[in-house]
Amino acid sequence: MLDERGDAEAAELYAKAIEEHDCVADAYCNLGIIESQNGNRAKAFDRFTTSLKYDPRHSVSHYNLGNLYFEVEELRLAQIHYEIAVEVDPSFPNVYFNLALVQAINNDLRAAVSTLSKYQELVSEDEGGMAGELLANLKKSLAATKNSRTGST
Repeated sequence: MLDERGDAEAAELYAKAIEEHDCVADAYCNLGIIESQNGNRAKAFDRFTTSLKYDPRHSVSHYNLGNLYFEVEELRLAQIHYEIAVEVDPSFPNVYFNLALVQAINNDLRAAVSTLSKYQELVSEDEGGMAGELLANLKKSLAATKNSRTGST
């Protein structure tokens, strides 16, 4: 609750949880989120990777690593971490949205359409509606790509 309110004491409590071996992977992940929000990218990377040391299948740490790699334009690494997060927790909708963005940027439009459609299945209609325009544009681009291939000689 302290973390959600932006209270600096939250980091101290996460450190205490680590000392007491209580939900260590979660605590490191949450510390990583705090470091990322504070603009300390290197410390954030360290906290997320340390989280994975304690739980290699920690989907939120993979998701957040994907976000950090996306920020520094390391799209291949971002995609790998998003894909791992999806594999570990296929019900985590935000991962699908971010993965679809990476796929679209990498011009893998078919995968992006499929991934964004999965995102829409997992979220409310309001949230899914926000992705609708992006999905429509991806489908148009995919159709245009198909038409240019079949129409060329």
